[in-house]
Formats: sequence, C-alpha cells, structure tokens
Amino acid sequence: LESLRRLASLLELPPQTADLIAERMLESAGTPSAPDDKPRDASGEAERAPLPLMLARDIRGVKGVAPEAADRLAPYVVVLDERTAVNVNTASAEVIAARVADLSLAEARSLVAERERISYFNGIGEVRTRLGAKGSAVSDSELSTNSRFFFIRGEVKLDRAVTRMEALVKRGAPGQGPAAVNILWTREI
Repeated sequence: LESLRRLASLLELPPQTADLIAERMLESAGTPSAPDDKPRDASGEAERAPLPLMLARDIRGVKGVAPEAADRLAPYVVVLDERTAVNVNTASAEVIAARVADLSLAEARSLVAERERISYFNGIGEVRTRLGAKGSAVSDSELSTNSRFFFIRGEVKLDRAVTRMEALVKRGAPGQGPAAVNILWTREI
C-alpha cells in the first residue's frame, strides 16, 4: 500500500486514491476493511463483494477515484494475483521510485537511463550497487531483475478483418516444468 501511495503522490493524484483502491481490492476479496463493515442492502442482508480488479482500466470503477486519476494511474499498474517484486528491467522510473522508499524520481530516471544504456541489469546486486546507499535497504521482495508475469499481444488478419488480442500470463514457479503457464486474462484490443 505504501508503494501505491508513493506512486499516487508522484503522479500528483488525490491522496486518498491509493487507499480507495486498496479498500476495493480487500472488498472484492471478501475481506471487509473493518469488522462487520460489510455494506447492507435495504433488507439488512450483506451486499455481495464487488468484482475483483483485473485490468488497470478497472480502477475507473473504484468509488471515489476520479476517472482522470484512474486514467493517469493505469499506465503504471498491472493487477496481479499475488504480491511480487517490481522488475527493474521493465518498470518505469515512476514505479521504481514508488517502490524504493526515499528514492527520488530523478534518481529512478537515472537508473532507467542506465538500464537502457546497458540493455538490462543482470541481477539485483547490480541494481543495489547503482543505487548506492539507498540500494542497501532494497530487499528481494521489492525489486527483481526478472518476472513470472508477461503480456502477450497478437494480431490475426483475415481479408479485411483484423483482431488484436492481449493476454496476461503467469509462468509457474521454478521446478514446475514448462507446462506450468497460466493465462490470467485475455482481452480484445
């Protein structure tokens, strides 16, 4: 939640944006934010949990988050089915600065520029070294140089008809074998 709060702040979004999104995620998981805090309908029955957020654009449906704020945040977030480290080989400077406490956006942009110059970082130790004193506080649960999540985009053409698709896939944990790939969602783009 702290990383999402820092990201919202970096993007100059209203301060409550991250908390509203976190609350919605808890509600959709069936976890009330406070004991007996489930909303009730007119008959006194507990309302059903909202649908979970799947796509970044789903943030537009979070009560209290302005559509403009959701659109500003969407390019920087991916909703995953588990907590994961941020891949510094693909993340934007804004996301890296949000994930590493006390790292300025200028410092994160410098790190991204270095990454682009050398193509990619070989390991998290290399990233820690480049971050200097701030790198020593970075844990493997915050930053990584690889990922198990990938977007796949494709296009099918038949005469004049064109369909574009996108999928978010999750590779299985090491040792599960090559067949352990799950499609988390697909959509037409």
